[in-house]
Amino acid sequence: MSGKFRWIYLLPIIWIIIGVGLYISSPDMDQLVREHGQFTISEEYPSQVTKKLLEEHKGATGESILVVYYDEEGLSENQKGSIENKLSKIGSDIESYPIIDIVSPFESSDQAEFLISEDETTLMSIVSMDISINDIPLVRDDIEEAVTVDDVQHYMTGSSIIEDDVIISSEEGLAATEIITVIFVVIILFFVFRSLAAPFVPLITVGATYFVTISIVSLLIDNFQFPVSNFTQIFIVAILFGIGTDYCILLLNRFKEELAKEPDRVKAIKNTYKAVGATVISSALTGFIGFAAIGMAEFDLYQSAVGVAIGIVILVIALWVWVPCAMLLLGDKLFWPSKQGVEMTQSRLWNRLGKFSVYKPGWTLVILALLLIPSALLYEQKLTYDSLDEIGNDFDSVQGIDLVAEKFGEGHSFPIEVVMLNDQRWDQQSMLPYVELISNEIAKLDEVAEVRSATRPEGTIIEDFRVPSIAGELFDALEEMDEGLVEIHDALIEIRDDIQAQDTDLSEASTGTQDLVDGTQELQTGNNQLAESVSDTAQATEESASGLNQLQSSLSELQGQLDQFSQSEAVPAAIGEQLAPFSGGMNEVASGITNVEGGLRELSEAQQTISNEMNSIGTGLSEMEQGQQEITDAFDDIQGGYVELANAMDELTEGVADVEDGLADVMDILDELSTQSQPLEGFFVPQTAFDDGELDEIWDIFTSPNRQLTTFDVVLAINPYSNEAMAVVSDIERQIDNALKGTELEDITYSLGGLAVVNQDLKTISDEDFNRTAIIMLTGIFIVLVVLLKSLVMPVYIIASLILTYIASMAFTELIFIHILGYSGISWAVPFFGFVMLMALGVDYSIFLMGRFGENVRVMPIKEALVSSMTQIGTVVLSAAIILAGTFGAMMPSGVLSLLQIGTLVLTGLLIYAVIMLPLFIPMMVTMFGEKNWLPFKRPEREDSEIDR
Repeated sequence: MSGKFRWIYLLPIIWIIIGVGLYISSPDMDQLVREHGQFTISEEYPSQVTKKLLEEHKGATGESILVVYYDEEGLSENQKGSIENKLSKIGSDIESYPIIDIVSPFESSDQAEFLISEDETTLMSIVSMDISINDIPLVRDDIEEAVTVDDVQHYMTGSSIIEDDVIISSEEGLAATEIITVIFVVIILFFVFRSLAAPFVPLITVGATYFVTISIVSLLIDNFQFPVSNFTQIFIVAILFGIGTDYCILLLNRFKEELAKEPDRVKAIKNTYKAVGATVISSALTGFIGFAAIGMAEFDLYQSAVGVAIGIVILVIALWVWVPCAMLLLGDKLFWPSKQGVEMTQSRLWNRLGKFSVYKPGWTLVILALLLIPSALLYEQKLTYDSLDEIGNDFDSVQGIDLVAEKFGEGHSFPIEVVMLNDQRWDQQSMLPYVELISNEIAKLDEVAEVRSATRPEGTIIEDFRVPSIAGELFDALEEMDEGLVEIHDALIEIRDDIQAQDTDLSEASTGTQDLVDGTQELQTGNNQLAESVSDTAQATEESASGLNQLQSSLSELQGQLDQFSQSEAVPAAIGEQLAPFSGGMNEVASGITNVEGGLRELSEAQQTISNEMNSIGTGLSEMEQGQQEITDAFDDIQGGYVELANAMDELTEGVADVEDGLADVMDILDELSTQSQPLEGFFVPQTAFDDGELDEIWDIFTSPNRQLTTFDVVLAINPYSNEAMAVVSDIERQIDNALKGTELEDITYSLGGLAVVNQDLKTISDEDFNRTAIIMLTGIFIVLVVLLKSLVMPVYIIASLILTYIASMAFTELIFIHILGYSGISWAVPFFGFVMLMALGVDYSIFLMGRFGENVRVMPIKEALVSSMTQIGTVVLSAAIILAGTFGAMMPSGVLSLLQIGTLVLTGLLIYAVIMLPLFIPMMVTMFGEKNWLPFKRPEREDSEIDR
């Protein structure tokens, strides 16, 4: 009869022809992974908003490559010169990828301070390129060549380089994973079938599936931007070999059973596919739903596992192409030379566990509680986003980051970037205080080491722009002014004393003129003396007037300085109000000096008149007498003027003394202001700093070309990969909001970027995708189980058993990697992939068991049917679980931490499910619900009248 079905042998040939054609036309998968395997984040998340703002305003975009030069003995001047020469020769592009900027310590002494370590052993340079992370593999070797200095050890690192190394590591581990998987599967299959031929049926079937799947996925990636990552190939290998082998074991084991009943190969094949074909389809469907649900995820890294869904479809086709062909070709020889021949293999372990759980459900519940409750309590859900842990210290990129952390501080390699968009230009006097306000508020956080901004280009505030510093300079200037006023005060006292002395001389001169009136001879003699005295007096008066003129000019200049100082935006209002009266007093003093100067000028002219009159005395006695009388009267007037002048000088002296006292009070306040140490100190940038171009270099670094976008680099004092760094992102946003609240910039647009922000975005995306995918996946699995089992009850506790298994396996994985191996947490992608795989793969075993239970319950009571099903299917499930767990265990050589943890999680979960949950939890639940297991449907019709016990 088998001759009628020889056309089946054509199917593998057609498969091979199609497979070869696909392979020839498809691109290299490894190269596609390197070029397109880096994950991206949607544009609505903060890290991408920041990137978009920078792009729109022509700020720094692309990728930054950190180059770390190192010499254990210290970098010599010759080595530094070689590095400087090498960097200067890079040019404007590398392999047509533009160079945006090269930051090195050779540009200025300020940059040298934070780019060269204190011990002179380490030097950093940052090469910023207009390049995407996916382009890094294409140009990485050229960048390496461009920065290599022959006599200096160097490390090239940065987030893009680290991500590329993760892909390289996974690619290197993939080859070992494939070899280990094949060897492991063959060994297990030999133990399961004790046959030379049977193990090769799954290997050929899965190998043919993998060959076609990789070709199809490669074509989709190359032509339709199908999602891909370093996980894609490894997951396809592990899952296809795992479930493909499982399905083959189920089919071959049932074929062996059917051959024992019916020697005819064709009938046995038909009966096999009739009996378990639906089970295989249902199992494959749940797996397909699980991995297709990943395609509903938002994150392309998660979407990259959707290629497995394509592989499952190809696998189902392969199961109907390759396996029937082998069955038809070899028949019972498939199981040679097993002594058991075609007899059905029964599981003693599941038989005993089944009887225990069915007949002692109470004790089963106690055992399960003892096993599962501690797991639930120990499950911390502690995740890490540290990419450095992914590949370890064997890569230069990781060594470079470790070196920077050791020599400069943990946060210097990946600062948080704040970008702030303003309608106004930032390069103006009114805006810089806001920059400093924000910088100061962010710097208050304990987790922040320093903030670099337009007011803090080196991480600390520019001292010359602090109001205490400005106040100190003003204090010094006012101190000099005070010393000048003291000198003026002393000079005024001397002038007053001179005037009083001249008053005495004038009194004596007046007496002399009276004597002259009494006698010509005496008058002649007195006239000569008086002329000489008057001449001296006129000269002294003129000098006094000139001195007062200079004094008036000095006071006017001092008054102008005080007015400018009191009206400055940097001077507190309280100080300005105290200075206002002093300015008015000095104005009155200046007016008084002007009046006194006028009087002195008049006195000088009168003295000159006296001198002229005295010269005319000689013309005649009568005229002399008359003139002498006039002189006597004039002297009386002059003497009265000197008295008034002396009184005015006294008032002027008192006014200067008052100004001195006022300046002393202002100087005391400025002295306190200049020595304050409060964090809320003032900040002021003189307009001259803008006009003179002193800040142009700062604008170029910390603002966009249009000056409307400014940046802040927040250097953390903690590991930028840590969860604490992610928490700081929210703290920084809160500090910015608090700083700007109630100001004109309260509603300004700003965004954060950098590694910690990217990780925060990853957390948000991961949590959202996990919840969405879990709901879609569990809903799909539930529907499939409802249709297959004709029940709403059984799907609920089957899914519950899978969730409990996931929690237990996560707890075990945390125990291994966190508490034993000392990692800071479980890699952030592990829970997502682990959950999807455990749900999709674990449910297969439930379907295997419950599918057989559905057959047996037609002819047996529930308990006996369940125990019998466990005995019959136990070997298949245990073998399948071991094989599938082994394929994931083969991920260990990948060297990528997340793959190690996923492998551990799935391996542990499958073994827990196969040894504990399926043989204990599921039978216990079936026993507890009894006839209600099929609600709201009916139990499958029984073929006998035996009553359940």
